Amino acid sequence: MSTIINYLIEQSKSPAGLGGRILTKIWSTYFQKLSLWTLNLTTIPQSARILDIGFGGGINIQNLTSMTEKSTIHGIDISREAYKQASKVNRQLIQKGQVHLSLADVTRLPFPDQCFDLIVATQTHIYWDELAKGLAECARVLRKEGKLLISSEKDKINYHLPAYSDPNDFVALLNQQGFTKITIKDTPSYIGFICQKKQS
Repeated sequence: MSTIINYLIEQSKSPAGLGGRILTKIWSTYFQKLSLWTLNLTTIPQSARILDIGFGGGINIQNLTSMTEKSTIHGIDISREAYKQASKVNRQLIQKGQVHLSLADVTRLPFPDQCFDLIVATQTHIYWDELAKGLAECARVLRKEGKLLISSEKDKINYHLPAYSDPNDFVALLNQQGFTKITIKDTPSYIGFICQKKQS
């Protein structure tokens, strides 16, 4: 049983092969509710540059483009299977130049300073190998008064990030990495953090 669990955890971090392809499709359906809940935590800016971290099967990107048709959406993921799947799902938007996908790690974002108005990270920060560094990179590429929208299922945080089971501990980490005016929203199952970049 532990072997299966470990396999699923690794696939969650970076889907690969046939198993990753199948799971990416399943997760796209499974995370639709969490994606919509997350995106409705704040006003999605219009005519903006938005970054989706850990785009998976591409459902977040589809939801974002339906909410802000004039914005440009960039997405990163470390999984080639996720990249293939999301590229297929969002083919027309990519051809139009509205969506741009990249294989990249959150700790080394391939973007210049202060270039995004909003960053969305849905059910992904729990898998980052260097959480603090990833958050600092998010702060780096956000414009002044830009926002980070980060969310997850509560039980996944308790399992993968037990050190941050208390939301106040995660807020403290966000503050250390360049965020302020942090608002917490939750349901019995989900928790979301709306974080504004600190002014220098």
